[in-house]
Amino acid sequence: MEYLVKTNGLTKKYETQTVIKNVNLHVKPGTIYGLLGRNGAGKTTIMKMMLGLTKITEGSITLFGKSLCDGNKRKIYPRIGSIIEAPGFYPNLTGTENLKIFSMLRGTVSRDEVKKALEIVGLPYKDKKLYSNYSLGMKQRLGIANAIMHDPELLILDEPINGLDPIGIVEIREFLEKLCKERGKTIIISSHILSEIDLIADDIGIINNGYLIEESSVQKLRDKNQKYILFRVSDSSRASMLIEQKFGIKQYKVEDEAILKVYQTNIVETNIINRFLMENEIDVFETRICNDSLEDYFKKITGGEGIA
Repeated sequence: MEYLVKTNGLTKKYETQTVIKNVNLHVKPGTIYGLLGRNGAGKTTIMKMMLGLTKITEGSITLFGKSLCDGNKRKIYPRIGSIIEAPGFYPNLTGTENLKIFSMLRGTVSRDEVKKALEIVGLPYKDKKLYSNYSLGMKQRLGIANAIMHDPELLILDEPINGLDPIGIVEIREFLEKLCKERGKTIIISSHILSEIDLIADDIGIINNGYLIEESSVQKLRDKNQKYILFRVSDSSRASMLIEQKFGIKQYKVEDEAILKVYQTNIVETNIINRFLMENEIDVFETRICNDSLEDYFKKITGGEGIA
């Protein structure tokens, strides 16, 4: 099986508004796929269509090599675990009690599946703490425990790190990596936190206004990102004009009044540029070699100011 999840021309319309537009995703088995985009870009809608929570207007979805149609849904959905939006648990029950209820509702329980799921996410079994007293990180962990309790092959997680503190983000990231690498799970994770997806994902799809504007491996995107010299100076506009006139450098970007990025890194040595700027009464406070981050790349291809 080349792709565990594949969409073909996936489209969603609400009356006269088209919110997902001809999206073709390709998710390989045993990988983490990051679905990136601003809030409202269409990430959750795509996941809901994969899970049958929202009807497909046009196009198709293939899961485990089978078309997502009524005849296949009973075979497909037991192989999937998911969190879409906020997990719904009973606040007056413990984590263990909540999972036992969901386990019974699934009807495919093994005797110790609740205990195993809690152990995997690092939560105590038969703890006395009520769900209402859980931290946000614990709530996210319990949601993931519920999603993996039946040992699914595919996890679909909508913003699982949203709202977590830095420590909680790292914990969830390491946990998901372990699920993928050690347990062979395929994970689709949506997020608007680009730096985290950059660290965890094997492949990404960038959604903007309902369109899939790029799909690539993270490594290819890193290779594609441009190397540049960052100058922090007293007057970046004047500095850019001077180095263009003196050295013929035309590939640069004035980031703000103090930051100048020069993308032609092999024309002249950095120390010569520094000396030239200082001779022309431009103070140079910092010079370093950089690469664009995934967030820089996202801004560039969407023409935006990052993700809100």
